[in-house]
Amino acid sequence: MNEIERILLVTDLDNTLVGDDHATQKLNQLLSQHRQHCLLVYATGRSYGSAQQLKLERELIEPNYWVTGVGSEIYSGKSLDLEWARHIGADWQREAIAKLIGDRFPELKQQSPKEQNPWKMSFHLLGAASTITKLIANLQSTNLKAQVVFSSNIDVDILPVNAHKGYAVQYLQQRLGITNARTLVCGDSGNDISMFQQPALGVIVNNAQLELIEWYAAHADEERHYFAKNAYAAGILEALQKFNLIDEL
Repeated sequence: MNEIERILLVTDLDNTLVGDDHATQKLNQLLSQHRQHCLLVYATGRSYGSAQQLKLERELIEPNYWVTGVGSEIYSGKSLDLEWARHIGADWQREAIAKLIGDRFPELKQQSPKEQNPWKMSFHLLGAASTITKLIANLQSTNLKAQVVFSSNIDVDILPVNAHKGYAVQYLQQRLGITNARTLVCGDSGNDISMFQQPALGVIVNNAQLELIEWYAAHADEERHYFAKNAYAAGILEALQKFNLIDEL
C-alpha cells in the first residue's frame, strides 16, 4: 500500500481501548500484524507519564503518536511536538486563568500536579454542574481565551482554544496525508466529543458514558458515526469491520 491508503486509528485509552483485556489483546494482535498499513494514535485525557504507565500495566502496543492531556500535547515516541505546542500556545494566558479560578471557584479542586502541563489545567468539580456554565461566562467576560472540557461528571480541563483531541486528530491527518475516509476515531466519554465533531469515521463503544450517548443521539451522522454493539476494544474491532477497514488489514 502507498501512504495515502494507510489507516489512521485514533483511540481513547480508559474504557475504550482498555477495559476488556481479552478484546484489547485481540486488537493488539491484529494491529501488530499490520503496522505498516495502520498508524496508531492513543488520544487520552491522561498525562504522558500516566499514559505510559497504563501502557505498561495493560501490555498495550507502542503507538505511532500519543495525544495526551485531552489534546494539549502530542508526542512521537518521547519527543514533544513543539510545532503543536507553539500553535496552541497563542493567546494562552495560563497564569491569569489560574488566578481567576483561585479567586472565584473554590468548588474546583486542582488535580495532581502530574496531570497539569503548560497548556492544560485540570480540576475535579466538587460542586454543581452549573459551575461549568459560570466558569465559561467568567472566562468570556474577562477576555481570557480558553475552552472548558467537562467529562465524567467530575473532570474539568481548561485548555487553549485550539487544543483538544479533535484538532490534534486533524493536525496528524494533515501531517500524515491521511483522509477522513481512512481515519477512525474511537471513544467513550465527553472529552472524546471533539474527535467525533471532525469529519472522520467514528465509533462510540457500547459502554460509553451518558454524556457521549446523548451527544450521539443529538448530533451523530449516521453515515460516519457508529454506536457499537460491543464494549471496549471489541467495539473498535466491530467498527473496523463495519467500515470495511478490517478486510484491508
